Amino acid sequence: MIATAFSTDFNTVLPALDAWVTSAEQEAALLYRQQPRQQQFLAGRGFLRWLVCQQWHCAAGAVAISRQDNGAPLLSVGGQHWQCSISHTKGGVLVAASPEYVVGVDIEVVKPRRRLVELVEQYQDGFFSSLDGSDWSLFYQRWTLAEAVTKAEQGLLLNTLKRAVQDYANNATHTHSNDYMLCCYSQNGALKPELREVIAGHQGLVFA
Repeated sequence: MIATAFSTDFNTVLPALDAWVTSAEQEAALLYRQQPRQQQFLAGRGFLRWLVCQQWHCAAGAVAISRQDNGAPLLSVGGQHWQCSISHTKGGVLVAASPEYVVGVDIEVVKPRRRLVELVEQYQDGFFSSLDGSDWSLFYQRWTLAEAVTKAEQGLLLNTLKRAVQDYANNATHTHSNDYMLCCYSQNGALKPELREVIAGHQGLVFA
């Protein structure tokens, strides 16, 4: 199985994540100069650890999250290598984990950007086929899918954008929450993981 968790409200969930980040992760966050980037780093690590413990009922101390040479997160649970993916943007975070299935996720704020219109024109033979740059919701479905595929394959985004989107769309799940577009992609087409929102309650983090 693949489990996911996301939040688009840092202000309420960040305080509840203190119990789910290690002292080493807190120190690593300080290497980023700007506070928003520190918060994103901690939210990604804390959310991923919380998700694994919540879904598979393991102790927080059994979950180790490190960094690969290419910058991708490396998840270990009880000494065993697991698959994972982390994405964050301003005010939002999305994570996924699986003991066996390769997965990639992406979260983006939906807003018009001139540079993205240029990308639509540049990759009409690839991921942005049949788009004209006016439907921003559909654009961000394609964009988040491309990012998620790239993370799952640990490849290069510009190479992904050259491919036919039909080869990947059926293996992805999208959700539009508030002003955010979210995507979870798995190479296993039989898996359609639900994108689950997390909120901060009186007892800490809970699924909405």
